[in-house]
Amino acid sequence: MAVLTAAGAILLSAAGAVHAARPAEHRAVLRVHRLFPPRWAPPVAAVATGAELVTGLSVLVTALSMVLTAAVQAAVYGAFAGYAAVLRTRRAGVPCGCFGAERVSWAAVGRAAVLAAGSAGYAAIGPISDPWPCVAAGVVLAMAIHLPVALRGMGGRRG
Repeated sequence: MAVLTAAGAILLSAAGAVHAARPAEHRAVLRVHRLFPPRWAPPVAAVATGAELVTGLSVLVTALSMVLTAAVQAAVYGAFAGYAAVLRTRRAGVPCGCFGAERVSWAAVGRAAVLAAGSAGYAAIGPISDPWPCVAAGVVLAMAIHLPVALRGMGGRRG
């Protein structure tokens, strides 16, 4: 569970950094979702980006030593899983907003749910004595989770 928590923190931090670097794109994707009024896109994007950055970085900075940060991360991923499930049900063909132009899918819902469950489990169990191997494994897992999305974004071009 510590590895899932670390991977989730890395992915949240990366997503938050991308959303912060491309705020207009993030707002545009939220408008396409049409799950709330278009004028809400700027504040929703700002809150989501802030939640991603603060939560992901907090988990990483505390080196998985604080149960509270893992619990908050579980809540953030739970909210994202719920949002993605509603989006997949109501507007299946739209971009997810997570890691580029990936369309919302049940895999994206499942990914968020697994990361929420892993973070919640870690928060329930508590910190471990040596988190760094888990952080390293989390880096590998985060890369493995993101690799198929990145390859799809390249249009299948490799090398």
